[in-house]
Amino acid sequence: MKKLLTILLIVAFSALWAEEEEAGDASGNDLDPVLKGLQATMSGGIFAIIGKAADYSDPIGSVVNLSFGYDLQIVDAFSLGMSAKFGILQLNTVTNKSASPWYQAGDYAPIVVGADISPTYCINERWEIGANISIDYNMMAEAEDSSGKKQSGFLVVGGGVDAEYYTYARHFSLGMMAEFNYIVNFDGFGVTVMPYLKYSFGI
Repeated sequence: MKKLLTILLIVAFSALWAEEEEAGDASGNDLDPVLKGLQATMSGGIFAIIGKAADYSDPIGSVVNLSFGYDLQIVDAFSLGMSAKFGILQLNTVTNKSASPWYQAGDYAPIVVGADISPTYCINERWEIGANISIDYNMMAEAEDSSGKKQSGFLVVGGGVDAEYYTYARHFSLGMMAEFNYIVNFDGFGVTVMPYLKYSFGI
């Protein structure tokens, strides 16, 4: 048993030493290039409603997304990200006024499916800043459209800014996205602010 524990400890310390050697020094001068290619991103933050619809709900809700996509390095200073996402939007609604667009009081939680395109400028080997353009569809939750008709799906188009930092862990990056949204056929606009964590597979 002692021999087995000794072998496991030796293997563990060897793996840690090899990982530190691969990671390089704290300055990052000898790090391998940041990974691009296939990636998965987990994001979550706030969704704030602007307009009449906010009079009949909490003005700030939450949104959580999981996306998969591909980051393409066009040239050294420019990259293009494309991804498809799946998530959920949550709002607390009130229907005690006749003008309310919501059909049920309480949780309004449509499922979100959509796609993002993100052209970015590479400031240096660790930082990128750029734009984020999205098309989403909020489905399976009922509300009134701008004409007063009951509808169970709303198209949302948005645009905003995106900043991303590639960590020394190489596969991981952290970012922040802020976006202004227009909800088609709905009386109101939205603002989304979300931090995110990205894992780049490097393939």
